[in-house]
Amino acid sequence: MQNASYIPASWDLPDAIRMRLGETVGKQRLIDEEGHLLLLLHQLPRAEDDEVRKAMVVWRNPAGEWKSSPEEGGLRGLEKHLAAYRTVIHELDEGVESAKTARQFFEVMGRMHPLQRAARNKFLAIQELRQALPDDTRIINMRDQAGDLERAIELIAADAKAGMDFTLAESANQQAISADIANHEARRLNRMAAFFFPLATLVAVFGMNPPESICNSSGFWAVLVAGVVLGVFVNALLSSGNRKKE
Repeated sequence: MQNASYIPASWDLPDAIRMRLGETVGKQRLIDEEGHLLLLLHQLPRAEDDEVRKAMVVWRNPAGEWKSSPEEGGLRGLEKHLAAYRTVIHELDEGVESAKTARQFFEVMGRMHPLQRAARNKFLAIQELRQALPDDTRIINMRDQAGDLERAIELIAADAKAGMDFTLAESANQQAISADIANHEARRLNRMAAFFFPLATLVAVFGMNPPESICNSSGFWAVLVAGVVLGVFVNALLSSGNRKKE
């Protein structure tokens, strides 16, 4: 028989239950044997747990006495356990409302997913306990509280996903707008370069002579006009090609 360290040594559980316990708590569930009810739940999941969940156990013996561990008090301990989940779910709700960036939404969702699974399975386990004790109103109330927790975390998860999707879409749209603006600016620069390139080439060639000899040259003004006309022609060709692509 394996040693379940999460079960207090003072608890007088029957062997039929102890044989069904592993070294770790395993899935959240109810064990019903020989009039004993043992509810196995998970404490609040944390990132540092490395997917190994810590146990919260509630035991009812055939005499109707309740005990719980590590949160003591029996059913009061179970109520405190549910209240701890409620507090964290409220914090996550506030985190979703205050998130502005995709990273902030991602961080909230990283904390939310383990809690979402735990809340869902917790409700199912307490529902089993409610079916085993159909006339216990406190169990019915706690079953309803567990159901409220499950619905709340589901709604928060949906809000977080919608917020993240909207943020990503908005960011992609802003990037598309910025890329379009940059593309237009690049076209303007290309047209300016096309206009001045022929003239700059001619100036570079004539620049090897003294300025006074260039200005007094009979062909200077003709070359200058030819360079401007050629620049206008090249620029017109580029503009026509861009319009066809658009």
